[in-house]
Amino acid sequence: MERQWNPHEEEVKQHFINARGAWKWSAMWDTILELDAEIVDAYADYSSVAEKRAILDIKMRKLICVAIDSVTGCLNANGLKNHMKHSLQLGISVREILETLEITSMVGTCSYALGIPLLYEACRNRGIYLSAIELDDRQKALKKAYMDEHDGYWTEEKENILRIDPDYFETFSRFEDVPQKTGTLSPKEKELLYIAVHAAPVTLHESELKYHIEKALDCGATWKEIAEVFEIVSTLGIHAITMGVPILKEAITEVTADGTEVKK
Repeated sequence: MERQWNPHEEEVKQHFINARGAWKWSAMWDTILELDAEIVDAYADYSSVAEKRAILDIKMRKLICVAIDSVTGCLNANGLKNHMKHSLQLGISVREILETLEITSMVGTCSYALGIPLLYEACRNRGIYLSAIELDDRQKALKKAYMDEHDGYWTEEKENILRIDPDYFETFSRFEDVPQKTGTLSPKEKELLYIAVHAAPVTLHESELKYHIEKALDCGATWKEIAEVFEIVSTLGIHAITMGVPILKEAITEVTADGTEVKK
């Protein structure tokens, strides 16, 4: 039997739909509304700030949602499918969505980039100085080619990776260049997506984030556009509720089926 909402719950549900769109409401939100109408009401306003202000265009806002729902550590399949369907309905191309996924996949290098400095430090504490390894001719050529391709950009982090594993450095550099060289999104759009990916609560890669903020500004992005990226990305925290509450509801059902009284 379909649940009958009280007047306050009906008001909250309509408020959410007005703020977020009817496409966004689902049985999952029914479950959350049933347990806590106030969080639904508050999230409707919190999550729609960027939608109402629309500093970024609708395509950019949708692709940011695709990016953060697909980023490793999140992988919210239901949310991702919904955002993809809505994107396609809005006329965003398959190629643009695919390119967003390609950009998001680049976050995998953070594992290496964050781990290598710690490896250097651990080795140094044991008298092994990896930083003393000199670049050979091949490594110097790879470094020059990378800097030429990226307007002189280079970091100690990249130097450390190149120094101990030129094969990894060379293959990843080729991998990360694919969406840059073959994609249809503008340089500014790509940089805003990189910002979203590296600012996600499951990533928070400061050095990459700083680099892509600079690049986005150089590509013509405004500080307001970049700030709006952060606002959209920050709503990713709602997954604790959207994924957790349905599981909580299942747990309540299973426990009460055994005759145990559950405190509300």
